Amino acid sequence: MPVHSLAHAPLSADAVRELLAMPSLPAVPEEEFDEYSEEELGWAVTFLVQDAVVTRNHHVLWYEGEPLGDPESTLILTFGEAYPVNPPDPDEYGHDALVELVEKWAGLPGWTLLEQPAEAECEAVLDRAADVITAELGPPLRTLRSNDWLGMGPHLRCRVWRRGEHGVVLSPREDGGPYGYLTHLVLAVHPWPADEELPDADEECLRWVRDRIIL
Repeated sequence: MPVHSLAHAPLSADAVRELLAMPSLPAVPEEEFDEYSEEELGWAVTFLVQDAVVTRNHHVLWYEGEPLGDPESTLILTFGEAYPVNPPDPDEYGHDALVELVEKWAGLPGWTLLEQPAEAECEAVLDRAADVITAELGPPLRTLRSNDWLGMGPHLRCRVWRRGEHGVVLSPREDGGPYGYLTHLVLAVHPWPADEELPDADEECLRWVRDRIIL
């Protein structure tokens, strides 16, 4: 899958620890959350996606549920944004607008832009992130090649860890909006009951991942 551009910001150990800690942090009342997240956490509201913030590590976080103190929430931290082109069609999806959107992501502090990266360069971004997470959680339970269920492309590797009663997924993820064609590179944390096992077959495991990180 040719990739027109990839904006990304490396995951640090600090960013990973912050995300993993969120479900167990004290909850903050809704009316106090904006002030607390800005003054205490260093977060800022972003309009790159809906209901999202830019964290103090400059990644984009959005969520289903509450971002703090809610073990039933799904948290999705985006550290990469890819514009796949297959086949190149400047008119079908609004090429110029998508180029501009990726450039906006690349304009965040700490983000860089790769023009027409090879798939190996995109994979290397996930590999480096996987090394950071492995240092915190040990080796992943599963490593799979993603498919169209997780995004139009590039079809990079998807990795799954368990942390208590949460799954931790490093993966490409489809953009369900507002863009409709870009592919996010994400680290997601979601509820995973202790008695629930990963499916054995790769295809079923990818469906399991999709059902938990595509909100």
